[in-house]
Amino acid sequence: MDPGLTRLHRLDRDDPRTRRLRAAVVTLRPLPGQEQYSGYAKVTLPEADAAPTRTPFAVVHEEDAVGFGVLDTGGYLPDLTSDPARAVLLRAFYIGADHQLRGHGRRAAALLPAFVHDVHPGAEVLYLTVNEANPAAIRAYAAGGFTDVGRYLGGSLGPQRVMTTAVALAS
Repeated sequence: MDPGLTRLHRLDRDDPRTRRLRAAVVTLRPLPGQEQYSGYAKVTLPEADAAPTRTPFAVVHEEDAVGFGVLDTGGYLPDLTSDPARAVLLRAFYIGADHQLRGHGRRAAALLPAFVHDVHPGAEVLYLTVNEANPAAIRAYAAGGFTDVGRYLGGSLGPQRVMTTAVALAS
């Protein structure tokens, strides 16, 4: 797999250029058992469209959607940081089951800081929470440059690790 062929693409609801990718992400499913952590784009994409603080995106390899996620400037950020105005939260992120174990998650994690800077130029830190019962995801985020900074107990599925990475500044 050529990592240079992977990119993140914003899924603006009213942009006709994103129709194909929006249709593709709603067909993606995580592996059985992972959906409890991420949900499905079929549900989380319309929720993101309806929330002014959320920006949905696709993980694209070559020209195919292989994953989905949402950036959020609201949500439970105040539970994670004392300065939520300078932070963004990654939510509902997953790589489709048929595309896992190929490095897409690790590559997407590494691309997120620059993508967040483009979407939210004032942000300095990207946060995420990942369930402690999901060690593969924790490893993928760490390999993509995220650092574990503590524990979050506010999730409905048990303890979560809080991970962060600095948002890339324009060069």
